[in-house]
Amino acid sequence: MEDAHIVTILHDDRGDVRRVTAVVRVTTWDGQPELREPHRFSRWEWHDLHTLASLGKIFAPSAQTLAAVWPGVLPGLPPVHSYPCASTIPPVAGEPAEAVRLRAKMADTVISKGWAPSPRVQAALRAVSRHRFVPEAPLETAYHDDLAVVTVRESAETALSSVSAAWLQADMIEQLRLEPGMTVLEVGSGGYNAELLAHVLGDRGRVITVDVDRFVVHRTRRLCAEAGSGRVMAVLGDGGLGAPVHVPADGFDGVMITHNAVDIAPAWREQLAQGARLVVPLEMGGYTRSITLVRRGDVLHAEHWTYCGFVRDRGAAARTAPAVRLADGDVTVRWEDGAPGDTAGLEEALRGPRHEISTGLVVPGMFNFETLQVYAATTLPGFCRLAALEGSKLVAQQDAPAMLADGSLAYLTHIKIKDGPAPADRRYEFFIHAYGPAAAELAERFAACVHSWDRDVRESGYPPMSVHPAGTPDDQLPAGDVLDKPSARLVFQWPGRTPSTGEDLSVASPVQEAV
Repeated sequence: MEDAHIVTILHDDRGDVRRVTAVVRVTTWDGQPELREPHRFSRWEWHDLHTLASLGKIFAPSAQTLAAVWPGVLPGLPPVHSYPCASTIPPVAGEPAEAVRLRAKMADTVISKGWAPSPRVQAALRAVSRHRFVPEAPLETAYHDDLAVVTVRESAETALSSVSAAWLQADMIEQLRLEPGMTVLEVGSGGYNAELLAHVLGDRGRVITVDVDRFVVHRTRRLCAEAGSGRVMAVLGDGGLGAPVHVPADGFDGVMITHNAVDIAPAWREQLAQGARLVVPLEMGGYTRSITLVRRGDVLHAEHWTYCGFVRDRGAAARTAPAVRLADGDVTVRWEDGAPGDTAGLEEALRGPRHEISTGLVVPGMFNFETLQVYAATTLPGFCRLAALEGSKLVAQQDAPAMLADGSLAYLTHIKIKDGPAPADRRYEFFIHAYGPAAAELAERFAACVHSWDRDVRESGYPPMSVHPAGTPDDQLPAGDVLDKPSARLVFQWPGRTPSTGEDLSVASPVQEAV
């Protein structure tokens, strides 16, 4: 039959139960389903895919069959031998009218907010069925413009893979400045974003998507076969190595990273065509910004920044930030970049008095200070990230940018000084709190950083920034604040600053977009 395709053969052999199940996907039919053997089956039920996980125990062959077609829709199933069939399975058409309505609403919202100005990206948002790539989510969740949908979890608290918010996917694709017929590398699979790229690239375009997780790659292949264009190739591998077997002669026409990156992998630059763009959610002291980088020779130049957050990298370049717990675990100091600082004397310092000064900076509620985060993280020597338990009497907020030196610690916080019914009516004042023998000096240095940002950076946005290969000598770098990564040297040219190239910076930060 042309409309029936064998997806796989499942072999389940546990104890004295041996079963062989053929998974057949029927793509076209007519009439109404009918139970012809009521003496063999007690009931016939229909369920939405996103409700299956809540049904309780499902007959094992049925559960494994559903998981073979829609991997992940029933998490936690026992392993089973699978024998994929060689036959090509065509995309399966059709979708509920409600999905069409919600997709149009999502696209309208993303477009109206300015995240998708180009006709090709707008058309992709309207055409690609997002819900087909998140079968475990209700339609309303799948088509929410501002929600990421977690698709693979390590635990209830930790996500391993997700489909990002639609507005962010649209923005990152826009920044690649793609043309029909190009070839693009995506690092971090899922299916939906790759299909958006494929739609933008057109019939002659090609997308290579790489992921380190076998299940994620398997899921991407299945869901793309089910609802895709046929122009997405999912590859198993460490995305930090790119896709060396699939690089076009002149390099990829765009590279898009869809996980938080603590470094710029050399392969991403080397496999990128000259003049093409790499869009990467880069961590700088723990702050993540999606940065668009243009390749010119062996140097990457930043041309666009977007506030964002993604799941962490799980490849060889993944890094666990060193951390020190103090005050019986009440306070944790963490270094997201660079080597850990000297915490000698901090236990005693935290038991002493707290020095407090105001920066004089008063802002309204919902004030956006995202550039202050990156500015402090890339200009303050001894910078670190400070975390405290909820209700801590030592640290006024649970996550704060800090600096450490001379057995002393200072951090930035904000205090509400005026309440109001609406965020715009409220007022917050930035303070520096410090502990230790050098508390007063550190507090003044941190306050000076805030003052410099307020004077020179607040209205100017993100600075020119360039990414150079690791090992580039200081005298070959442009003037600016240097943040060293294992594989790259980042140079920030903040207005109003004239630091010495190669200045040593240790980094960390909070994640907070606005007061």
